[in-house]
Amino acid sequence: MKAMVIGSGWKMNNTTRGAVNLVRELKERLRGFTAFPVFVLPPFTALDAVGRELEGSNIQFGAQNMHSEISGALTGEVSAPMLVELGCRYIELNHPERRTFFNESNQAVNLKLHTAFRFDLQPVLCIGEEKEGNEQKSTLFLKRQLTELLQAIDGANVAKILFAYEPHWAIGQPEAAGADYIERMHRSIRNIIQEMYGTEIASRAVIMYGGSVNPGNYRPIAVQANVNGLFIGRCGLDAGVFSDIIISVAGLPGNS
Repeated sequence: MKAMVIGSGWKMNNTTRGAVNLVRELKERLRGFTAFPVFVLPPFTALDAVGRELEGSNIQFGAQNMHSEISGALTGEVSAPMLVELGCRYIELNHPERRTFFNESNQAVNLKLHTAFRFDLQPVLCIGEEKEGNEQKSTLFLKRQLTELLQAIDGANVAKILFAYEPHWAIGQPEAAGADYIERMHRSIRNIIQEMYGTEIASRAVIMYGGSVNPGNYRPIAVQANVNGLFIGRCGLDAGVFSDIIISVAGLPGNS
C-alpha cells in the first residue's frame, strides 16, 4: 500500500468567518477519518481562528508562505516562529504564483526550506515546469530546479518534504494534466531524488499532484503508482466536494 496525503491551498480566498465555517463543515464531514493525513492552508489572517476550530480534529493546517529570516525590519512579512506559535504544521513554498508575481527564486526558497526544518515545519514544496513541452525538457527543468531548491539539505529532511508537482501550465485550467503524463513525471521526480539521495529516500518521498484537480479527473490521477496525494486548489474551497474527494480516494485500489 502506498502512502497518501491530500491538502488544499486556499490562496487569497475566505475571510476569517468564511474560513472557520469551511473547516467546521469539513471537520464534520471527515469525523473519524484516519485513512491518511489531510490538511488545509488558509490565508494568514484566518490561521489563528482555523487552528482553534481544528483543535482535537484529525485535520492539520499550515500557511501559504513565510520569510526565511526569523525576525527583523521586513515590513509585511511573516516568520516561522510566528506560524509555529499559531500551531501550524505545514508551510507551502515555491508556488508558481509566488515565482511569477513576487519574483521568488530557487535560492530564496532554499533559504526558506532551511528555516522550515529549523522550526519543525513540514514543507509542501511546489515544483514543476513552467511551459508545456516534451518530457525530456521537463525532466531537465525539474532536475535543475530540485538541485537548487535542495542545496545543502540532508536526506533526513528531504524525506519530510511533501513534493507537490504542479506544472505551471496546468494551474487554473479546466483540466489537469493527463494521468499517464503525471505518472511519468512523478516517476522522473522520484528518479531525480534517487540520484541525489539514494534509493531509500526516494522510496519514502511523498509526491503529490496539484494543478486543476477536480471531481471529474482525480480518480485516474490518484491511482497512479507514483502519485502519493493530491494538492487541491479551488475544489478545496467547497467542503462537500473536498471531503467527497478525500473519502473516495481512500477507497481506491492501492491507497492507504
